[in-house]
Amino acid sequence: MKQKNFLKFILTGLLSLFSLCLSFGQVIITELADPNNSSVSSNKRYVEIYNQGDTSIDLSNWALRRWTNNNSSPQSDKSLSGIIAPKGFIVFVANITGFNAAFPSFTGTAIQLGSGGPVDSNGDDNIALINNNGTLVDMFGIAGEDGSLTCHEFEDGRAERKASVTTAKPVWSEADWNVWADTLLFIRAIL
Repeated sequence: MKQKNFLKFILTGLLSLFSLCLSFGQVIITELADPNNSSVSSNKRYVEIYNQGDTSIDLSNWALRRWTNNNSSPQSDKSLSGIIAPKGFIVFVANITGFNAAFPSFTGTAIQLGSGGPVDSNGDDNIALINNNGTLVDMFGIAGEDGSLTCHEFEDGRAERKASVTTAKPVWSEADWNVWADTLLFIRAIL
């Protein structure tokens, strides 16, 4: 009888650990933006995070990381906060007042992270989502590569994850994103 209880305890623990690990891959970056709609567009920048999973995730030990321009070393991680509901979104913004002014019909959760960090990218930087174990779980762009004039530049525009992508990817894949930027639109127009 003791052996059955021990086996049940071990299996329950393994299933819980497996479920927890699955939840890491189900929180993803779905959008990054550097809106070009005013002279103070930096006040409207944001990063949107989505929980594909079936359970709420506490983001208090998660972070966003940014590689600025072509720096191979990232800035310090910026800790996140909030509980992200199953199939829910949280938008992390550089400036809550500027974001609300630019998007007055937004009804979701927006949390200010401040200027100078990962949500305050001018569109040529690389952004990663870091889980509560410090593991890079999702990546936009190529760390150490200036995004200017590349497929991961969203300057004066935005990058949106394709709806068909539902899992986090620690390595950038251009095929997973729709990206709009002033320079890319100009280059495409002359080609």
